[in-house]
Amino acid sequence: MKTLFCLLIAITFSLVSKAQQRVNSDSIKSLPDIEVYDLNGKQVNLRQLAKNRVLFIDNWFIPCLQCFMEMPMLHKLYAEYANNDKVCFITMSRTDAGVIRKFIARDSSLAKYVNAYHYFSNLDYFKLPVYFISGCNAKLEIEGKMQRATQPDNPLACPDNVFKFSGYPTVLIFDKNGNLIFKQAGYDGNESANKARIENIIDAAMAPK
Repeated sequence: MKTLFCLLIAITFSLVSKAQQRVNSDSIKSLPDIEVYDLNGKQVNLRQLAKNRVLFIDNWFIPCLQCFMEMPMLHKLYAEYANNDKVCFITMSRTDAGVIRKFIARDSSLAKYVNAYHYFSNLDYFKLPVYFISGCNAKLEIEGKMQRATQPDNPLACPDNVFKFSGYPTVLIFDKNGNLIFKQAGYDGNESANKARIENIIDAAMAPK
């Protein structure tokens, strides 16, 4: 079972990465002035959302093995900073909002991916805030017993192109002035080291200058 999941997700990850590499250039240096929307469809300007706060963004999609493996660390970080008004902690998805809502609700039509999430994350819940960029709405196409990720309406609107990175998951941290201060692509499974590194970056960025 794990081998099949790995193969499916690895193929999807490879295809996405190759598409990104054709259009991505150097990393951005500051937070882009863009509109995003949450799971309820409420729109907000990203700079306004993060105004005067350290902004943490984790970028992910379905299906993505490394994204699922990273989720326990993200939930712990979110719980740690959720009530801190100096930090804005969000995730941003390449997958369509309707699909994500069904995924979080553990809809039976997405059982394969819900099971993969539980298997690789060891979590039976998903409680992270998720935001989306209009046009970046990759869906899961059902073909008999096979489901595969489709291209979004506008790949140029997806986080990998807006923020200029080339693989998922990617963590980005911006300081209170909107300057990019941390970028990490992929997840190596070392939860303690990754969590400590991110905590150090966030705590240093919150400290009075």
